[in-house]
Amino acid sequence: MVISWLMSGLMVAGQAGTAPKPVSPVVIPDAPAPGSIIPVRQDIPPNTTSPFKEKEEAIEMEEEKENTLFLMRILEGSAFEKAGLSARGYTEANYTISNQTGQTVRKNNLPQAMNYMGNQFMMEQTSLTVEKLFDYEKKEFQWGFNLTALAGTDYRFTASNNLAAGQLTANGGLPNTYGIDPMTQGYLAAWMPNLGDGTELKVGKFWTTIFNESIDPTLNRTVSRAITFMSNPFTNSGALATTKLNDRWTMNNGIVAGADTFFGAAAEGNYLGGLKYETEGATDSIAFNTMLGSASYNQGLKVLNSYDVFEILYSHNFNDNWNYTLDTMYSFANNFEGTVTNRDGSVFVLNNEWANWYGFVNYLTYKINDKWSTTTRVEFFDDVKGVRTGYEGLYSTFTQGVTWQFRPGLWFRTELRYDYAQARAYQGNHGLFTLPLDVIIRY
Repeated sequence: MVISWLMSGLMVAGQAGTAPKPVSPVVIPDAPAPGSIIPVRQDIPPNTTSPFKEKEEAIEMEEEKENTLFLMRILEGSAFEKAGLSARGYTEANYTISNQTGQTVRKNNLPQAMNYMGNQFMMEQTSLTVEKLFDYEKKEFQWGFNLTALAGTDYRFTASNNLAAGQLTANGGLPNTYGIDPMTQGYLAAWMPNLGDGTELKVGKFWTTIFNESIDPTLNRTVSRAITFMSNPFTNSGALATTKLNDRWTMNNGIVAGADTFFGAAAEGNYLGGLKYETEGATDSIAFNTMLGSASYNQGLKVLNSYDVFEILYSHNFNDNWNYTLDTMYSFANNFEGTVTNRDGSVFVLNNEWANWYGFVNYLTYKINDKWSTTTRVEFFDDVKGVRTGYEGLYSTFTQGVTWQFRPGLWFRTELRYDYAQARAYQGNHGLFTLPLDVIIRY
């Protein structure tokens, strides 16, 4: 009843301006997104006979029980749990204070997204995941799956070509404000421990391996997303193998149907791959990720479903509390058609044009304690021909965010962000100030 109430509360009709449609990297074993700061846990050796060991185990069991989220608590001991299945979900809502509003007309913050509506309440995401996970410690073949659905205002950015995309033009040619992405992820998976140091194979639709930000807000360090993230793939559909070569190297190889494209008319074969190196103790990591294909705008369907992407992602942990991450991206496409706004405000029609865009995103994160963290993000993104944002030129964004994990199931977040664009991209202005007040309920 709780889930259905949350999902039905999201279906509200509305209208918003158009936006470009456009991750979390795959790691073996399951781990936080790249750049996450993982505190070092001082375990008592298993052969210790001290009474402190039993006390430590009792404390850990109590903490694990307390940190179990609502859905798994109510499913505890059920046939669902005994079958090795798990369920989880979250709801994210916010109110983004913005200087982009008039006396009588609400205006949006596009091309900033996902919290793109200024000075009004948003139910951004209610997401539910049912999955069968792997036990990576077992040296035996295992199978699993993931099925994730999402409802809210963010559907307009996550929905794939060929899958529930009709909502993006259902409101007089514009997207409905609220909608459903029925399968943000939906894949079958296999764990093959003897292929390399372990290989995970996914077949279906999954979050892309490109960029360190994610659709899931609980995997992000700030409320808003970088423009670089919004201008590159969110999801891929196809087959992806992630192989742990050894303790230092991990490799991805896959064939996918393009960027944010499900199987169907708009699908086109692309290679998705990457290579990651991590130092001992995970102090430093560097990864190269790419998507390669025809890199052609589909002029018949009017969708940018295939473009080449090149990413270098570097992360450094200074200690248990401080982390620096640099994410750089370069992308391009051929045969683009469309209308964009130049730096000087004039409108220009692109006809069979080659277009490129690239970004540099810096993150400095300080984990204050187990509940509080703060992140500074500095981004420079150049939409050279304006094909991703609708406005040509350089974007500079500066964000200072704070996250308060009040309880495992209740997070509060806020940030102060300033955007500046060479073109008048923000409702006729060069600059934009935003202050979102964000809450996440996990269950």
